[in-house]
Amino acid sequence: MLELFRNNQAYTAVLLAILTVLVRIPALLGWISPDAVPPDGEGVLFPLIFGWATGPFVSAILSAFFVYVQALLVNWLVNESRVNPERNWLTALLYIIVMSSVSDFQFLSPALVAVTFIPVVIRVLFKIYKSPDTTLIVFDVALLTAFAGLFYVPVLWLSPVILLALIYLRSIKIREVLVFAVALFLPGFTGWVIAFWKKQGTAFFHQYTDNLFQFWNFETGATWTTLGQTVVLGLMALVVLLSFNLYYHKRLMQVQKYNNILYWLLLATLSTILFRNTPQSEHLLLAGVPVGIFMTLSLQSVRNKLIAEVLFLALLALIFCGLLLPVTV
Repeated sequence: MLELFRNNQAYTAVLLAILTVLVRIPALLGWISPDAVPPDGEGVLFPLIFGWATGPFVSAILSAFFVYVQALLVNWLVNESRVNPERNWLTALLYIIVMSSVSDFQFLSPALVAVTFIPVVIRVLFKIYKSPDTTLIVFDVALLTAFAGLFYVPVLWLSPVILLALIYLRSIKIREVLVFAVALFLPGFTGWVIAFWKKQGTAFFHQYTDNLFQFWNFETGATWTTLGQTVVLGLMALVVLLSFNLYYHKRLMQVQKYNNILYWLLLATLSTILFRNTPQSEHLLLAGVPVGIFMTLSLQSVRNKLIAEVLFLALLALIFCGLLLPVTV
């Protein structure tokens, strides 16, 4: 299967769409159902735009569409930035697998919609390395992050890491830091002004603060589903961590810096779980971009193509076992 995606031909996007449907069959056919718990951390735009998408099938369809679009964006990101030394569709393939790996990922959520902005944010951020117009890039990166926060508020916790990444790639002035802060603040302030005009300013403010500042109070029941999904996510995290040196071997300094930033975003996503009252697995979707990229680099480094195919099929089998295990012990 991997050989079908080891090319840079446009027609492979059709195969990618077919595969997106296949790996999300459990949700599309109703073999699994969305969590009955209301989505955590949703911003004001999510219920406004997707409030009608309450049915499991509609939610699964929209989720598949967003993941497919995101896969195209992530593939564009790695090809343009040369994070992947080979120009192919493997990153898009692995991204779809990662973003379909557990049942909660297979349905529409505020975090999933917000993730659509992340590959664009990262690509614009990477451009600052050689761009003469740093102020515009700083503004665009902050503005895109803020818009993502209008769908899923906790994504704003990534903004300090994004600002640090800008400083890491390019020396920026205090003026540009202020531009970043203003651009990050602008969409939320505009939304508050509109809500205030409609006499809903207080509700708007509380929705943001309540979803952004919480204390960890995590409790979960012991179910086969929980255990299976934990094994799947833990295995992918283990692969990414153990392959650390691989991602830097014979890479340009520029690409090494890009990889560092991807690791920062991954670690920031994991650490911000502590800021959720009752963490849901959807929050881990924010780490989908770096995990998908690093999983691709790990699999691509396997010189024996037969072994790579076996490892890939084993990962698929493990994911489907985790998805289809009984709900309770």
